[in-house]
Amino acid sequence: MRERYRSQETKERFKKAFFALYAERKIETITIKEVADLAGFNRGTFYLYYKSIYDLLQKTEQELLDDFAKRVDFNVQLYFGLIDEPDEAVYEEMQANFLEHSEYVRILNGENGDPRFKSRMKNIIKDAYRKYINQDNSVRVSKSEYLLEYIVEANMSIIQYWLMNREKDFPRISLKDVSEIMQYVSEFGFKKAFEKFADK
Repeated sequence: MRERYRSQETKERFKKAFFALYAERKIETITIKEVADLAGFNRGTFYLYYKSIYDLLQKTEQELLDDFAKRVDFNVQLYFGLIDEPDEAVYEEMQANFLEHSEYVRILNGENGDPRFKSRMKNIIKDAYRKYINQDNSVRVSKSEYLLEYIVEANMSIIQYWLMNREKDFPRISLKDVSEIMQYVSEFGFKKAFEKFADK
């Protein structure tokens, strides 16, 4: 048990070191030695966990996306009324878990990040909606696909905006507030939403 915890802690230090560099530079300019030095380990320890810098990135992205898929499915089910509204404690736990690696997500979607990551996030959201909507797959170009693109871009933009501004806006604007805005717009439209949230 202790060994597994130590292993997780070591990998987390490598991730933090890598993303500290990745936030400022393109991945092709980052070396294993730099990451290992910043994490407080040697290159040999790095190779116990990752084959290369790109392997570290790929594994971290997959971990983030797996977690993201669970959260998206929960929120889509909540939107369609398939599960009950959770209590405040559940929202607080979700926010804490989301914030734990939110900086990684922000960097991956940023200037030096991986454009494929955003595309994969979008596909996760679209697939989650497709599970619960009736869609005619015989139609070559469906209007619902345009609607999904609109919903996904709007949702991802507001989450990215919150991540970029949360240091000055939190706790006044929490992840629950962001979720409430998205849900309200989906249900009642922009006009009603502006009336509800104006100056709040």
